[in-house]
Amino acid sequence: MTWLAFGLAASLLAQPPQTPPPPAPPVTPAATGDAYFLFIQGRMLEGRGDVAGAIAAYRQAIALVPAAADVLAELAGLYARDGRATEALTEAEAALKIDAANHEAHRILGLVRAALADNAPSTADRDRLVTQAIGHLEQALAGGRRDPGVEISLGRLYVRTSQHAKAIAMLRAFLNDQPGYPEGVLLLVESLDATGKVPQAIIGLEPLVRDEPDLVQARSWLADLYERSGRPAEALPHWRELARANPRNGPLRTRYATALVNAGQLDAGRQALLEAAGDAPRDVSLWYLLSQVENRAGNADAAEAAARRISDIDSSDPRGPLALAEAKSARGDHRGAAATLDPLLTALRAGPGTGMYARVAIELASALEASGDRGRAVRVLEDARTRDDGNTSVLFELASAYERDRRYDPAERAYRELLRLDPADPAALNALGFMLADRREKLDDAVALVKRALAIDPDNPSYLDSLGWAYVQKGQAGLGRASLERAASARPASSVVLDHLAEAFFQLRQYRDAAATWDRALAGDRDSIDVEAVTKKRDRARHLAGR
Repeated sequence: MTWLAFGLAASLLAQPPQTPPPPAPPVTPAATGDAYFLFIQGRMLEGRGDVAGAIAAYRQAIALVPAAADVLAELAGLYARDGRATEALTEAEAALKIDAANHEAHRILGLVRAALADNAPSTADRDRLVTQAIGHLEQALAGGRRDPGVEISLGRLYVRTSQHAKAIAMLRAFLNDQPGYPEGVLLLVESLDATGKVPQAIIGLEPLVRDEPDLVQARSWLADLYERSGRPAEALPHWRELARANPRNGPLRTRYATALVNAGQLDAGRQALLEAAGDAPRDVSLWYLLSQVENRAGNADAAEAAARRISDIDSSDPRGPLALAEAKSARGDHRGAAATLDPLLTALRAGPGTGMYARVAIELASALEASGDRGRAVRVLEDARTRDDGNTSVLFELASAYERDRRYDPAERAYRELLRLDPADPAALNALGFMLADRREKLDDAVALVKRALAIDPDNPSYLDSLGWAYVQKGQAGLGRASLERAASARPASSVVLDHLAEAFFQLRQYRDAAATWDRALAGDRDSIDVEAVTKKRDRARHLAGR
């Protein structure tokens, strides 16, 4: 901890008030010398654990030199270290009345008020104390001063108040001097993550996890960041080790099972969930996940059995019918799924507002649309939007439903509302850009929107396809071809991506490549393409290639 020197000149030159009391007698050099001796004695006494003696020494020094702001600040620090917040605040405020820029007084006021905020009786009191603490800590660092204790405390408060740009700058400065300090790293990662700087957050966490592998928070966070970055293979070893080291931690075991599934190891993921469910047979979340895994593996009967297990455990838990509906949809029984979800949505509508209502509404709309009732699907989502107008998932699904129902104007308005709420939402940027491109509308806007999405997620094959297709629709296939080739390389079985690439080849008069690519499209998943139309385009390209 860095302590200020005893500032004699500042003590003697303090400005008097506008309407002063009778002037105090001047401080003699002898009094100043005695006060300095008492100041040093106070620090020595505190070092020996004699807090009462140290306080008495500081009081005597202040009596000799009343305008000694540094002594008052030192006394405030002693009170703070002794857990006497009220006295610490009083002495620090007294120091600032003498010297408004006293760094140590600001330091103590900032640290004490930050600590008091943690136990504030109300939100308003907490926010007031945090604001005051930030102001004092900033003053403590004014003029380029460095103080690791203040820097980490101020960084913590910046994160707490979502001032992430300031937090990042402050914590990076702190970590330059205190590399690897765990709390500093975790706070910095929190701000980087909150501002979408996931690659930088990963870079910050990797050394900490390497050096401190037993820090569960850091390791699980790194694994989560890997997963969100599309790197499940790198996340899996961390989840495996966390689950092994913490066998009684159900959430970690569940994340390990989920990681196995995300890495394509469905059988291993299923087995891990079954083992976890064996240890916690009434844990509904495990059975719900197991139902989803069985659906993904194509085991509809097993998925339905897991869903019914949920209802056996708790018939009021909405995840039971939700999982059952998902199992029915997986086997193609969309009407059965809708019939399962209808009464659940009605029951949720009558209950307290929760995110589950929106989730069920989205699943019901999907089942209705798959069963051919697109109009009612839209109405369900519109109602959910009315009930929870802050739920962006509902708004995105509603925009997509409008688009599939060829109601393009409300679809565009919904997408633009999403972007008003979050201008950096890559899914909304891409969806709107692709819709405009596909309809050959506002093509410059479409290109700009998709480029913004790619700036956030540069390797996303859907976004690459959208950009390439927008260029093709503009008649600039030469600009779009590279993006479409990258998209097709990432998704070699996607018929719609291959169709777009073939269109680019055709526009470039590379008819042989166009015909071959349309052949691949017809051999692909055939999702979202008109097979008859693609066949005709393929045949025309063959004809032109034979000239």
